[in-house]
Amino acid sequence: MGNEDYNIDLPADPLAITLESTHTHLLRACFYNANSLGISIQEFSTLRCMSLCSPFYRPHTTMSDEPGVLLAAVSTPSIPAHLQPTLPQILFPHHPLLDLLPFPELRAKAIMLAATAPHILDTVELKRDIVEKGGLICRHRVGAGVGVQPWDMRSWEVAPWFYKKWKLLVAT
Repeated sequence: MGNEDYNIDLPADPLAITLESTHTHLLRACFYNANSLGISIQEFSTLRCMSLCSPFYRPHTTMSDEPGVLLAAVSTPSIPAHLQPTLPQILFPHHPLLDLLPFPELRAKAIMLAATAPHILDTVELKRDIVEKGGLICRHRVGAGVGVQPWDMRSWEVAPWFYKKWKLLVAT
């Protein structure tokens, strides 16, 4: 048999045939969502961005500040609806990973609990369950069209074990 016996028609896009892990999907979704929030890929990939605090957090605000004014100061029409910051994102320090998840209620609950009842919510465990264990899975595909974008919560799935474990955060 010669090499001509093994001709295979490959798609024009070699990336179309690669298998991607849930980690790759999550990383890609985070890059897209960071960009939607105005965080460049260079800034996203720096240690400063992902190890310190959210860009939405305003340390000099208080619970007595007008919520609408606080939200207006950090919100812009260019930020997709599911990524618009919540009040807890402004009031409490938190890891920027939470800002990249298109689940406003989950973000708000997780940040509030971490700040006010850390014995109930272990943020390191939550982050590990999302990033390392694939508890939240983005099914976004490049060029998939409207409604299947990483900033749209409909593009995401919650793993059954994650829902059971973190029901306090994901249940409506």
